[in-house]
Amino acid sequence: MTDPTPPDTPVRLSFESLSDAAADDAGLAREPARAALTAALGLLDRHAARESLVALFDAVDGAEAAARSDAAARPRRGLFGGLIAGAGGLSGKAVAEAMGLLEQLEPLGIGKPEMKRLLPAARDRVRAATGRDLLGDAVRSVPGVGPLLGGG
Repeated sequence: MTDPTPPDTPVRLSFESLSDAAADDAGLAREPARAALTAALGLLDRHAARESLVALFDAVDGAEAAARSDAAARPRRGLFGGLIAGAGGLSGKAVAEAMGLLEQLEPLGIGKPEMKRLLPAARDRVRAATGRDLLGDAVRSVPGVGPLLGGG
């Protein structure tokens, strides 16, 4: 029996299969990992370059819906985040939001160390399926956010 997909044809991913596989690769529980990836996609949807997002959303079924879902709502910023947002221009707002996102995910057991495992695992999965670093491109299009999300 032959595989109907030619070897050079990119494989389409679903957001659910991507988040489950990345969670497994990163050694994290699936639900908190899915919540973290959903929140990260929401941040990228608000701050990343449109071209990189379109490519990512086209490659991962359900990623756009996840990014725009209530679960991906903008996190609240504390005093320090408010200062960064005000002082840092457009990238300051994204960095402050990323800091708030990490704070919001802490009760789920997802902090910076977990994001530093999860996001690269998701990037690897997207790259393996598409042949391109679409998630990395989106993260890199937001100055200062990569180190906070583990995707720099």
